[in-house]
Amino acid sequence: MPSLADLQFLSGSGVLVGLILSAACVVLIADWRLALFALALEYVLIGMLLTTIIHPSVALVRIIAGGLAAAILYLTMRSRAEEQRRAFWAARRAAPGERTAIPRTQVFIVGFPFRFFAVALVAVTIIGFVSTTTLLTLTPYLLFSSFWLMAIGILVAMLSRDVLRLGFGILVFTSGFSILDTAIETSLFLYGLLNIADLLIALAVAHLATLTSETEESRRRGDLP
Repeated sequence: MPSLADLQFLSGSGVLVGLILSAACVVLIADWRLALFALALEYVLIGMLLTTIIHPSVALVRIIAGGLAAAILYLTMRSRAEEQRRAFWAARRAAPGERTAIPRTQVFIVGFPFRFFAVALVAVTIIGFVSTTTLLTLTPYLLFSSFWLMAIGILVAMLSRDVLRLGFGILVFTSGFSILDTAIETSLFLYGLLNIADLLIALAVAHLATLTSETEESRRRGDLP
């Protein structure tokens, strides 16, 4: 029978693989539904990872905060999708003989091949860094998870053209930072601040995205130059 250490290793490895894939999806997939699902899954996996260093009931707070942040972004993105659909049908009614397409917001400033290459480069860099670094006797999968999420968050923020996807990147970065901070400093006060910060970030990003959508709609109508 496998020992308890073996089971913990397998569990940690599974969570680590899930974090790698979910974070990569945020930067590789342009569709907002799949990217948002990956972000929500990431919060669940982070909660599971945190149970190895803090009490499960405390780790559950991270999952709840992430779920609320994802819900805020979902409502905003669904509202914007409905506005784009209304704009499409309005254009069809205005010019029934012309072929029109639903206006889509460009999510990234570069294409998929460059994003894939950037993710691979980040992965190789972090693997090399973690394999040669020991930080306060943290386990390798905790160290890799935190640096991986922070690096992917920065990458998403750098490559994003869309305000909402920029918010995804910020939330991914704070998720990685929360793992590192919780592993080093097990302060419930700082832990609570990080969870509150995620909700405030989601609200701020949703507000900025709403303002951007309203500006684009006004420009489309001709109210703005």
